Amino acid sequence: MIEFKNVVKTYDNGTTAVADLSFTAPTGKITVLVGPSGCGKTTTLRMVNRLIEQTSGTILLGDEDNAAVDTIKMRRKIGYVIQNAGLFPHQTVLDNVCAVPYLNGTDKHAARTRAADLIELVGLDRDYGSRYPWQLSGGQQQRVGVARALAADPPFMLMDEPFSAVDPIVRKQLQAEFLRIQADLAKTIIMVTHDIDEALRLGDQIVVLKEGGVLAQIGSPAEILASPADAFVADFLGESRGYHALSFERIASLAPQQTPSARVGEPVGATEGAWIVARDEFDAPLGWTRTTAGTASSDRLVPAATVSHSRGNYRELLDAALASPSGRAIVVDDRGYYLGTLGSDAVIHGAVESLAEERSS
Repeated sequence: MIEFKNVVKTYDNGTTAVADLSFTAPTGKITVLVGPSGCGKTTTLRMVNRLIEQTSGTILLGDEDNAAVDTIKMRRKIGYVIQNAGLFPHQTVLDNVCAVPYLNGTDKHAARTRAADLIELVGLDRDYGSRYPWQLSGGQQQRVGVARALAADPPFMLMDEPFSAVDPIVRKQLQAEFLRIQADLAKTIIMVTHDIDEALRLGDQIVVLKEGGVLAQIGSPAEILASPADAFVADFLGESRGYHALSFERIASLAPQQTPSARVGEPVGATEGAWIVARDEFDAPLGWTRTTAGTASSDRLVPAATVSHSRGNYRELLDAALASPSGRAIVVDDRGYYLGTLGSDAVIHGAVESLAEERSS
């Protein structure tokens, strides 16, 4: 765990960046710091590895006071990921990833073997190890930055807006890859982001800060969405707070309805021109198509998202229904096989009931 106990940061000009801050980042979990500009998010993060020294209070890394241990040795036990990756431009990707293991005295062969494994772990081919940072895209550089932070197998990681410098599509890919890695490695992580969607998606725990580094609220994403501590937190979460809350409500209680479906090119007993679910040869849905001459037409196929009945949530389901040409979401089982569909009206009704039940319990 990483624990803040009554931590204060006041600068020489009298400005208080962080005021009497106390919270615990649990072991093996992701704690995300959010809040408006100037609320002390990055200052709080940098006090952990003493890039900024706190004025008073205590920061514990496990059971060690970070102010009482050798700074250099402490930093080598903390993975650090920043915007734009911060890679060394004159070194290859492999040598960038090996940087901290080399400093720790790790055997060169062992360090490079682990670095190659990590390059693969973050979703890149091993041959990227021989390239230089300038030969990579922004998203690829961020992946290398994560690999470098993991290279010495640190128990703690600090991440300062690690995915903000890439486009939205790449950001979602990086977030998904990061969650996959965290599921395997279970590091104790503190992350700073200005993107509330990212905080809600990645965080096991969210710390909302007010201006001056004042703690406004701490809790799980679902808890904060359901019960903001005050008007400031509610305003910060925004008008789409209720929509975000749907991400934490599972859909298992809804029963999909049977909708006509057929493999592409096969006959189907449906009204000419009606929307039906098109399936591939393995009975996995491909999307929606209209019937033409009594068959499922391949040239009128509209790809559509599918939602797992056991793992999906109401937000995914509503998105799928609203994006569908038929106004219905396609539901599959864990193997990806077609189960049926759910209309947007049924989804909204189920979501309202689920949220009401959650808030009354």
